[in-house]
Amino acid sequence: MSLFKRNTSKDLTPLTQEQREERRAFTLAVGIHALLFAFMLVGFVSSPSTPQPVQVELWMDGVSPTAQPEEPVAEEDVVEEPEPQPEPEPEPEPEPQPEPEPEPQPEPEPTPEPQPEPEPVATPPVPEAEPEPDPEIALEEARKRKQEQEEAERKAREEAERKEKEEAERKAKEEAELKAKQETERKEREAAERKAKEEAAKKAAAEKKAKEEAAKKAAAEKKAKEDAARREALRAAMRGDALGAAGIPGGSSDRNQAGGGGGDDGYAAKVRACIRPRVIYNVPPRQGSSNPTVQFRASLNPDGTVREVLINRSSGISGFDEAVRKGIAACSPFPRPPSGQYPRQVDGVYRMYD
Repeated sequence: MSLFKRNTSKDLTPLTQEQREERRAFTLAVGIHALLFAFMLVGFVSSPSTPQPVQVELWMDGVSPTAQPEEPVAEEDVVEEPEPQPEPEPEPEPEPQPEPEPEPQPEPEPTPEPQPEPEPVATPPVPEAEPEPDPEIALEEARKRKQEQEEAERKAREEAERKEKEEAERKAKEEAELKAKQETERKEREAAERKAKEEAAKKAAAEKKAKEEAAKKAAAEKKAKEDAARREALRAAMRGDALGAAGIPGGSSDRNQAGGGGGDDGYAAKVRACIRPRVIYNVPPRQGSSNPTVQFRASLNPDGTVREVLINRSSGISGFDEAVRKGIAACSPFPRPPSGQYPRQVDGVYRMYD
């Protein structure tokens, strides 16, 4: 077998191991098919044709005068038939035996009409053997088919890979867009929440500031009222002291040192008796002529209960001032005055050592 293949350009190039294997396999297949075709042809030619019909005549013992000598029959035309079995004859009754007479000759059977011979069966023509293809051309065609199949598979594989790549890119793009959309929504939501928190904080701060301003204003108003009441009490006390010094009725000169209550010494004594035991303060021994004094104003309700106690002028000792204020507040209700009606305010002084 040649180790070179022949192409259209008549160039001789060395065959590869795969091509030599393909050529060897192709040659072996062609040889096997050729042998099989030859066996089929021989069997078809040697098969026997349809046998002709055979006529057979049977005779009893004896020879027919008209019988003709039998023609030799070919073994192929003889059809073996089973021999007839003789039927059992009944036993004859014993009779006197007559003289034997010559047995009559059997009449010859009529010769059957000759049957028409069957028409010969037409023998089908033997197909001519196809020319054996050139192994090199067959190998070249097989190689081309294989290359075309490989090329088709490669294109299909590349197409599938391209589609998979496009699908992956599309999915990645969709995921990126979805993530960007979610990120934008998250930022917008956070900005809205932050803005809402800032507005709530501003509103709370404004409310707090308003409350603080209102509290400051109320405290200022209260302080102003207290200052005005204190100034008014101080002016009234000073006015009463001045009137008392001038001998005008209604002044404070006739008031008791421990409490006030108008120009009635009896009512002043009652007020003093109510306040003094309720002033709890550890009075130190007196030194010199100093006598700490507290000026106060007690605001009373119509039933005589103490509504408010103001220190109009301090003694200089805060503890003593507080003890006096608590003692006045504890004297509630105040003693009823002789007129039967409580005054709205009671101004007085309380001295430590008198």
